Amino acid sequence: MDSSLDAVRADDDLAVALAVVLDRAEAGDGTVAWTDLRGQIDPVEWGRLLDHGVVVPAGDRFVVDDPTAARELLAQRDLDDADPDAPETGGWSRADKLAGVGALALMASYQLPGGRELVGQSVNTVLGPLAAQLPFVATITLLAVVTALASTTIRRRLQSKERMERLKTRLTDVRERLDDARERGDDEAVERLRAEQQELMTQQLSMFKHMLRPMAWTVLVSAPIFLWLSWLAVAPAAAIAPTATVFPMLGRITWTAKLIGPLHVWTVWYIATSMLSGLTIQRTMDRVGVGS
Repeated sequence: MDSSLDAVRADDDLAVALAVVLDRAEAGDGTVAWTDLRGQIDPVEWGRLLDHGVVVPAGDRFVVDDPTAARELLAQRDLDDADPDAPETGGWSRADKLAGVGALALMASYQLPGGRELVGQSVNTVLGPLAAQLPFVATITLLAVVTALASTTIRRRLQSKERMERLKTRLTDVRERLDDARERGDDEAVERLRAEQQELMTQQLSMFKHMLRPMAWTVLVSAPIFLWLSWLAVAPAAAIAPTATVFPMLGRITWTAKLIGPLHVWTVWYIATSMLSGLTIQRTMDRVGVGS
């Protein structure tokens, strides 16, 4: 079987995208354009089909390079009956949308004293025993590390750095080829490359959707913890949270004192610990190849 289909053989998302392309092509004159597929497949998967030579240019449109072999492969994978009207591969599922709504609600509650109190008391039923057993600084540090771990894991699972880098590489390559075509006065190539560049730029804009998706889940995890810490630091009922801690060389630090603008000491400590933990976790995962 055509080696260009090796990537499809090993990737379910790519196979589903190819099935949709084949269905659209066979429903017409055997050719497709991105406008025929918009909303049906992920723009990044479309780019990957082009990268691997599974789909090739045919004038101002595209064709599957070897439709017979492609259909045989999809039949083997039992994907040839994929619904062309299915939701966009890699897009926002219903769960993602609910997570986004929940994240917005949690962020809005931070601005409302009543909302902050409600979230704080609710989360306290779960995390209160932890705060009762640990020093306040240890509680903040531990939760900052947990938040960083959860955020990094979610981002690596839902957002492909490799896809983004591949898209940037393709854009750079098209720009270079476009400059060469202009220099040699090849108007036909310039027109074709401009169209290809426009398609890639459209794909690049769509990547913002992929950046917001992990952000929604991250906020859904981190916002309740941050709201609880905010409630814990100032709630009179939370007597388990000390107002100050003594550090070696730094002396006595009051957690609720403002350090940078409106940011309290505990907030700066939490953010700094979370950022440092996130960098460490990211580098560790990169080194061992987790979630890449």
